[in-house]
Amino acid sequence: MIAGVHQPGCGRSMSDIITIRELSAMPDINATVELQKSVWGMQDVEVSSPHTLRAIVHAGGAVIGAEVGRRLVGFCFGMAAWREGELWLWSHMAGVRPEYQGRGVGLRLKLAQREWALSQGFCRMAWTFDPMQSGNANFNFNRLGTTARNYSVNHYGDMQDGINAGLSSDRLEAQWQLDSPHVIALAEGGRRCESSAQAAATKLVYVDDAGQLRHEQPDNFADARYGIEIPLNITALKSEDLERAKIWQLSVRRAMTSLLEAGYTVSGFVREANSACYLMSRES
Repeated sequence: MIAGVHQPGCGRSMSDIITIRELSAMPDINATVELQKSVWGMQDVEVSSPHTLRAIVHAGGAVIGAEVGRRLVGFCFGMAAWREGELWLWSHMAGVRPEYQGRGVGLRLKLAQREWALSQGFCRMAWTFDPMQSGNANFNFNRLGTTARNYSVNHYGDMQDGINAGLSSDRLEAQWQLDSPHVIALAEGGRRCESSAQAAATKLVYVDDAGQLRHEQPDNFADARYGIEIPLNITALKSEDLERAKIWQLSVRRAMTSLLEAGYTVSGFVREANSACYLMSRES
């Protein structure tokens, strides 16, 4: 069991102390419903059922919550999955209330989930995320140290929640090698920086100096590293110009799936003041 960790934020009152703990009792699990609606703007039919979460806990999975006082401000859950000939922990959902985002709550939840997974004998964890969301990509690749080798087109079909509505539900699968030296270093407080690598990558999807979205498609892939730009803020772009957002998503899909099929892996992500870019490298 993960012990509750109490750590007041810098300059915050004791009422902002965040506790991380496993959730197993139904009253605690029931609280995830309102949380999911707050984070994703979900309707009832889209919410992960408390009964399903209770079954996951009963069957040996884990639901982990972040609380302030007795109020749930974030949670994640995962269960065993048979992948590539071994058992991985599949993390289906992780979210933090909007007013608590940017305080490190999501990182603490994922590190707690990693600690739990290692204690249960898992060496790898995976989950899907929207590849057009630069914040999620930055978190997964640069704070956690994931890689990605699988892209799923319209993974969940049509989604109408507040975050996903408007675009196809394409998903990139983040894979987390929990005991790798790189992941251990990041878990102990290190940070990954790939800014210099972006300049060395041949970009296949990018915005040119005139603001035009460009998509290059070589006849063959010979370079060691390629770059694929995404919007810094896809939510704002959907609101301003949904058609451009759709074209950009399609360009990312085509470039990334072509590179994956050619033996490349999504190895990194660079987010700077004016750009966000995936880095794809040929697998050794």
